[in-house]
Amino acid sequence: MASVIALEVVTPTGPVVKVEVDQVEAPSVFGEFGVLPGHLPLLAALEAGVVRYRSAGKVIALAVSQGFAEAGPDRVTILTDSAIDGTEVDTASVKSERDEVLKKIENISADAGTEYEELLRKRKWLDAQLDAARESGKN
Repeated sequence: MASVIALEVVTPTGPVVKVEVDQVEAPSVFGEFGVLPGHLPLLAALEAGVVRYRSAGKVIALAVSQGFAEAGPDRVTILTDSAIDGTEVDTASVKSERDEVLKKIENISADAGTEYEELLRKRKWLDAQLDAARESGKN
């Protein structure tokens, strides 16, 4: 059995993370799941949230938007629209953008269809960035 997991996080612009880790936690549409070495094969749809991975005793928080994860005994591959390390999040601008999105959500009807759904997805992505930043020690 493998003692590490090869983690790769890929966005449309290319790989964001490619590292060997001890464990991975990710946000699926049905709740968070964890992967340790020797994990059974898994395919999961992801929602925006925080991917946490541990390497050399250090936990790294990475904000991801919606996507997919494939896990196996020695590998986790995450395909996502966007990803950013929590330490790189510009919290001031993300908070400002989140406030604007919340105002738009308040002023739009839930039956507005795709525009409303897009605003909700945007809010989840902004929340994920703020959560990853907080977990990385940024305020």
